Amino acid sequence: IFNMKKFISAFVIILLSTALLSAQEQIQTQSSNQYQTNPVQQKQKKNKVDGGLYLKGGVSWMMSDSKAYFKNEKAKMTYGFGAVMDLNFTNNFALNIAGGFCNIGGTANFKNGAVPFKDIDGIAIGDSTMHNYKYSTSFIEIPIGIKGCTNEIGYFTYFLKLGVDPMIRVKSKVTLESKDTYITTKEFNLFNIGWHVGGGAEWTIAGNTKLLFELTYLGSFLDLDRIKSYKDDKSEFNPGLKFNDISLKVGVIF
Repeated sequence: IFNMKKFISAFVIILLSTALLSAQEQIQTQSSNQYQTNPVQQKQKKNKVDGGLYLKGGVSWMMSDSKAYFKNEKAKMTYGFGAVMDLNFTNNFALNIAGGFCNIGGTANFKNGAVPFKDIDGIAIGDSTMHNYKYSTSFIEIPIGIKGCTNEIGYFTYFLKLGVDPMIRVKSKVTLESKDTYITTKEFNLFNIGWHVGGGAEWTIAGNTKLLFELTYLGSFLDLDRIKSYKDDKSEFNPGLKFNDISLKVGVIF
């Protein structure tokens, strides 16, 4: 389980360190230029806006605060694609915005099974004797965050990013232990929001064209669905399922 406060604290410390090192480098460069007849050519400034396309793949799993009645049975391979844009404040900081499609999920194990729920055709599925439910949910995601990066080092620029992920549910499916799969979109919440932290590198291959490599962790703040389970006393409750995802993103920046 990821500790959000530790991630954010570490991220802020690294960003501040990056800013201080970059500022020191700029001061040293300006100072040396003052004593040269032919000033050293300054590093080329970044474009105000950079953008590109990406593909991503990874692994996701489910979690719940109701640990006495739930466990993550199995992770799920994930995939996604989209477009990304950097609005550069300076050479070292940018507002990072993306828009894309992703599919995430995992297999949830309910200790006492699930209260029967309906698929898109109104068919009742699930019961107290069926414990494993494989989730597969597709979202339109719009991650927004702050990105801090180094100056270019031998064609490579390294970066860290932290932000939030508004998400809109597109389609949801549940596969039962019998291997039967049902479309259960109405049982899943339309909106969700998550947070992400990640880092990676951009490799300059020609002019402003770069290859993007990024590893990112994504976790949801809100419940994924409205499906209920049973407590030991047979009372019904919502276990409040949330998801986690670790993905590798590869793309091209123009």
